[in-house]
Order: sequence, then structure tokens, then C-alpha cells
Amino acid sequence: MLKSIFYARFHPERGPSVIHQYPNGSIVPAPGPESNDPPLLRYSDVSAYIIPPYELCDRPLSICTHGYRVLGFPLSIEDEHYDRNRFTFNVCFVLDETEDVRAWEQVVKKTAAFFRGMEVEDALLQSEEDLTGLKLAGEDCYPADDVGVVYSLLQSIFKDITAYRETCVRVSDFHVLNLRLTVPRPAPPKVHAWDVPLLIRSLPNPEEWTWDLTLQRIHQHIDGVKSIQRIAELADVELQLVQRAVRELLYHDRIVLLDIFHFQAIYAPTTDLAYFVKDAEMLEECRRYVATSQTESELSTSQPSSATLITLYAALGPGVLLYDFVLAHAAQLTRIDIRRLITFGVIKGFLRRIHKYALAISTPSSTRSKSQVSGASSASPTAAKSKPKSSEAAAREIDRAWKKAALSSGWATPPSAAKAPIAVMARSGSGDEGEEAGSEARERLMGFLDGKHCMDEICVAMRMSERKVVERVKGKGWGEVVLFNK
Repeated sequence: MLKSIFYARFHPERGPSVIHQYPNGSIVPAPGPESNDPPLLRYSDVSAYIIPPYELCDRPLSICTHGYRVLGFPLSIEDEHYDRNRFTFNVCFVLDETEDVRAWEQVVKKTAAFFRGMEVEDALLQSEEDLTGLKLAGEDCYPADDVGVVYSLLQSIFKDITAYRETCVRVSDFHVLNLRLTVPRPAPPKVHAWDVPLLIRSLPNPEEWTWDLTLQRIHQHIDGVKSIQRIAELADVELQLVQRAVRELLYHDRIVLLDIFHFQAIYAPTTDLAYFVKDAEMLEECRRYVATSQTESELSTSQPSSATLITLYAALGPGVLLYDFVLAHAAQLTRIDIRRLITFGVIKGFLRRIHKYALAISTPSSTRSKSQVSGASSASPTAAKSKPKSSEAAAREIDRAWKKAALSSGWATPPSAAKAPIAVMARSGSGDEGEEAGSEARERLMGFLDGKHCMDEICVAMRMSERKVVERVKGKGWGEVVLFNK
């Protein structure tokens, strides 16, 4: 909240001085018994920073003292008709020290530029101090009525910004100050390859609004079902470009991010479920959203009751797989879209996903023996390096390089027909390439077994279902792997 605003300059006789302030006595004490409140800060402690050396002017400053923060933008105008050939001034805003100043930075900078324009174009600041009857801050009978424009300008800025968070002050036909205190949006969260984007507001028509090339390619695939990785594959766009485009939509509140929907997932209600139970409008919205029939003629008969919805949401909890939940409540879910039921709760915030993680407790013995063998074979690196590559391996390497270049440049990827013999070779499991691919996949999967990667991330990275991942890590040769939920 704005505490004070003042205008200071380097006076040829007084030195760094506060010329005008609002409220009166907030920076320079008012003489006599006019004000019993002490100033917010001692100007003598910060005067050297409010009016800094010429080299430090024309840049923002922030000073913290006595629990307050002073924001300013000192300016120094060089001209021969000024005393000492310079006119140095500053318009400062005083806030609480703990307040977020990001919203005020542009306000301070724009105000300083406005004052500079008044002085450079019409010399309003310099000529005002020569007006008859003008009173400066700290003098008797300050402020003088109807003398000068600076005090009334500061007063209007303070009152309007405090009351409305914006102001429009007209000094003359050529000088109009428009300020708006806009709190910047927080940065959107990081978008992962396993996130699922869902549009909550329609996108503008591409004929009326210029879309970037990535958004033109991916917008038709954003349906609340496909993951970011899947959208990138279907649109043939590099994953990082898709993440950047989705993050931009997330920043503008066009989409929300969901988890991959599958029946091995676990959901649990949050404390906000109590608000859902008491909110009749939200209950009615949920009834219409989850009904399998969306036609107006059938909605009245197909909508589930509010009691049914509350019972279903309350039945979810830690340890209850969505698969078991559907089997246990099959009769109540006959006319309910289970995907919409879960999505509605996640979007409204009274339902949360409980993720599954994998942690390898012990190292498998086969891995140790394999490392010993590889250590023994490393004694002859020359022989390993001199081993010629097969034609299939060379074709695979060229195909990977081409696809990487195509995705990063926007070219079309090569036809899949050329990949057929390579795919057959990999599936056959014969040759060194099949063994190398299996070993590489094993090492990659082992990198996820540190308890820090959720199962959705593992499944997307390994192109495997959760059940297959669990079966593999629970198999022989993997050591002891613990699965836990959080």
C-alpha cells in the first residue's frame, strides 16, 4: 500500500531537498502543531541516494529504511540555462518494505518520464519555484492553495492509486498522466511431457488472431486425453516447442494441466470436498458435466443425484485403485462418465491424484556381474572401437539424426517405410543391436528407480504401460524395488 509520494531535487541553495510531499509531514516534518505524527523516515539518511551522483541517474533505485521501501527513478537534465548547468530531480513512492514492488516499477518509471517531459518541453518544474506565494515542504502554511501544479499532481496520484489502483491526471492539453497498478501474473508451472492439457476457454479464431506455428500444429490434439509427449508425436513437433506453447496457454488461463487418466491411478478427496458438498451451484454443474447423455431432452432423466455424486467422491481415497472403485460402484456409475467425474474434481480442486513412485533398495547381482565383465573387456578398447558397424546399425543412426534435425527445423520426417527392416531387426532380438537396445533400455529404466520420478513420467519416457513397468521391475535381475504412493 502506498504510504507517501514526494518530489525532491537538488536545490542550488539548499542542496538535496524535498520540494513537495503528500501527505503533508510524511517525509519532512510539518512546522508547529499542524501534525503530531512523526515522518515515515528521516530524509537526511537517504538524501544522498534520492539525489545521487550524475553517473547513477536515469536508472531505478530502491532504498529500504525504517521498515519502508523508497522507489524512485532519479533524472538529471543537462542544459546551460540551469544553475550549475544541471537540473536533477526525483519522484519517489514510499511503500511497506515487505510489499511486492514488481507492480510499482513501471508506475515509478512512467511517472519520472512524465515529469521529465513537463520540464524539457515546458519548463514547468523549474519555473514553478519562481511563482509568487509558492510554499515548499516543511515551510509554514504548506501547501499554498492554487499555486503550481506539482503538489496537486502528487495528491491526485496518491488518492487515485490508493482508491482505484489507477489514475488519469490532466496537467495541460499536452501533458496527461495515465497510470495503472497492474499486479504481474505469476510464472506458470513447468510443463512436463506426461502432463495432459485441457482447454477451459476456447482459443480465438486463427483468422482474427495470429497464432504461432507450433500452436497451429498442436491445437487440434489438445483434448484433455493426450499427454504432451503424445501431442508432440502426433503433430510431428519437437517436444520442447510443444511445452513452450502449452505453457503460454497456461499463463493466459486457457488450459489446465491434468494427469494421464488410467484405471491404475489413485485419487483422494481434499479438504475442499466440504465446500463442494455445500455448494448447490457446483453440485448442479457437476451433475450436468458427468452425465453420459448431454442432450437437453435426456439430461433431466440421466443426471445423477447430488447424493450419488457426494457418495462417489467420498469413496475415493488412498489405496483405492480407480479400477477397483469402478467395479465396486458399477451400479451407480451406469449413467456417469468416469473420466469426467475425475476431471471435474481435479479441476475444482477437491480431488487430488496420488502418484506412485519406485525406489530400488538393492543393486541386482546381474548388474554387478555385467559390470565386472564390461570392466574386463575394457582392457582392450582398441578392439571394441575397431568393430565395424552393420548396415542396419548405420541406417538406424542416420534415421535418428534425420528425425532430430527435422523436428528442430520444422521439416517433414522421412517416411516410415524405410524403418521397417530396422524395426524387424530390433523385434527379432538377433545381433548386437538388439542386445544393445535392451541394455540401454534397462539402464534407462534403472535411472528412474530413485524414488523421485512418478510412474506417469516413467511410463511416458519408456513407452510402456504402468502394469508392464511394474512387472519388469518386479522380475528377476532387478534386485529389491519398493513401490510407494504419495
